[in-house]
Amino acid sequence: MNKTATAYIAAALSGVALVGILGAAHLNKPAPVDALGCGQEVQGKTVIVLDTSDEVAAQTRDEIIERVKHTVEHDVRDGDLVSVFTVSDLSKKNLVPAFAYCKPRRVGNELKESTRMLERHYVTKFEKPLQAVVQAPIKGSKESPIAQSLIDLSLSDYIRSKGNTNLIIFSDLMEYTDRFSLYHCANGVQAIRSFKESRGANVARPTFHNVSVELNIVPRRDIATGVGRCRDTFWAWFFGDDDGPGAKLVPSNLPG
Repeated sequence: MNKTATAYIAAALSGVALVGILGAAHLNKPAPVDALGCGQEVQGKTVIVLDTSDEVAAQTRDEIIERVKHTVEHDVRDGDLVSVFTVSDLSKKNLVPAFAYCKPRRVGNELKESTRMLERHYVTKFEKPLQAVVQAPIKGSKESPIAQSLIDLSLSDYIRSKGNTNLIIFSDLMEYTDRFSLYHCANGVQAIRSFKESRGANVARPTFHNVSVELNIVPRRDIATGVGRCRDTFWAWFFGDDDGPGAKLVPSNLPG
């Protein structure tokens, strides 16, 4: 076989290989996503609720930031929707996420996509905006409608999911509004009754399905032991309507 024939064959084989690579890349194009970076079906959701109605100690704040980071890195799967809600007196009338985006992939097949571009997308669209919300200064507010906010969230698509939902709450759990307060709570049963009355014809507690609830409790030195027990009774009732294999309630104390 002469050199000219050999060159033609090599060129032809190279062309076939190139067409194959381009064809594979075309067939494996990333699925379309919406404005939140989510695919057509979101299988899992993680909702983070930050109670910003009162300031917290420096070590408490640092631990909150670390727990959120650990959860997102280790417990949230690629493609799951992560949303963050902050609770203040404004939440009663305008409860919208401070952050919401589906967790992007960070690593891909180098033959089909650039890992560097995936990493850049992860950092700019997901990691940095999420950090900015979690690390934002706490301004405080006149009220802490944490219970009302959780009820409203339970009725939204941010919680409802075809798969499991993780609801992660950072709060002292001391609900106080112009209609109800736990600061003078002396009897858990009475507190539940009073809260129901304050809700009127509205939903009195959330109904969850397949929701894992993690309570990260912010310590408060000015809360008496009796008030603390009453508060715990109230929240055990509040989260009592949750079914499905993923349903659970896990309380955890924060330092401070």
